[in-house]
Amino acid sequence: MDFDPSSYWTDYDVGHQPNEVVSMSTTFYPREDYPGDLLIVTTDNVYFVVHKRVLLEHSCNKFKGCIDNPELSWIQVAESSIVLNLILHTIYDFDPTSYKPTLSQISDLLDALPLYGIDVVDRFSEGKHFFQMTLDHALVSGLETYALVCKHGLEALAVKCSHYLVSVPLHNLTDENCIYMGPIYLRRLVFLHLGRVERLRLLLRPPPSGHTPSLLCDALDQRTRLEKPWREAVNELSWNLTADTPLSQLQSVLGPLTEKLPCGECQLSIKERIRKLFIDWTMVKTTI
Repeated sequence: MDFDPSSYWTDYDVGHQPNEVVSMSTTFYPREDYPGDLLIVTTDNVYFVVHKRVLLEHSCNKFKGCIDNPELSWIQVAESSIVLNLILHTIYDFDPTSYKPTLSQISDLLDALPLYGIDVVDRFSEGKHFFQMTLDHALVSGLETYALVCKHGLEALAVKCSHYLVSVPLHNLTDENCIYMGPIYLRRLVFLHLGRVERLRLLLRPPPSGHTPSLLCDALDQRTRLEKPWREAVNELSWNLTADTPLSQLQSVLGPLTEKLPCGECQLSIKERIRKLFIDWTMVKTTI
């Protein structure tokens, strides 16, 4: 929005001529109900009206040393209006979703917050607006979002984002992704994939338990009808197991085992074994 400082900023000497029109933040502007005492000007000449007390409360270095002087009424920062707007939203804990910040802008924000003495982990903790906003990006850009939050040590976000990477093949990782996330988070992601595949192999291994032997289907019959076909089906599956192997793939290979069985109880045994496998597989951890 356009703003005439001569109407509101008679106390601020910002070096402008009277009646000169400047760009003013649509969120941090002069308010009569909660008047600010500090004017911030960005590199693209957008004005923000804030409260020194609020900034000092959340900054451990007096907002990059910019407000050492209690009499100071205005400052200029080295950030653009987009980045400063997000910085101030984190400090005031305002919801930034109406601005639709991109992942690149969030990255710039995360780089800037420590410079101004603001606790990144606290501002991006679960329950904060920026936590959910960043997590939403993981739905579309899972690897990039995970790498970004790992770079800044945002553990809670990294755990949440890793859920969306179960379906992402590890060969999709770029060198940049690996450098950003660092060796610890890279290792945890790799072990998430390997661990899920190994767990599925273990879940597949036991054959159906069978049923009480009868004249029509004794113990030997059950070994032939249940154990051998199950092992062959599992061997077939094992070649293509991934961290996100779908239930439909398991069903397509294991389900047909019941079709050629003459014994109804053997059929029920296989169906129950598949049902338990599905339950166990869906219960396996999907995050780092």
